[in-house]
Amino acid sequence: MGNARALAEMYAALAFGLSGRPPLLEPATLGEFAMLHSTGVDLVTGAAGQYALGFQAKGARYPFLSANAFGHNGSAGSEAFADPVSGIAFGYTRRRFSFDWSYPEHDRLAAAVHHAVTAS
Repeated sequence: MGNARALAEMYAALAFGLSGRPPLLEPATLGEFAMLHSTGVDLVTGAAGQYALGFQAKGARYPFLSANAFGHNGSAGSEAFADPVSGIAFGYTRRRFSFDWSYPEHDRLAAAVHHAVTAS
């Protein structure tokens, strides 16, 4: 159990470091986690997916992110990722599950955060 801030902080700690500490992942490990390793149908949701090692390849999911973005969604509609190129660590949680696995707000929220960070 966690909240959106904790998810974003976890990904920030992995990729960028947090509170003056260095990143938890070495650059080579971060590269492996971000590299696309397989594609196919998610056996739980039935949707097409792109997968890295232990993570989903989020650059393939969100075209405005770099190919190095990695993260994972959750069964109740949460979404979290880090994009090492843009410096974004994103976390989002929902209060309610969607029975059709449709979470259209993910695209809008992630795009808005990306725009806010990269617009300056």
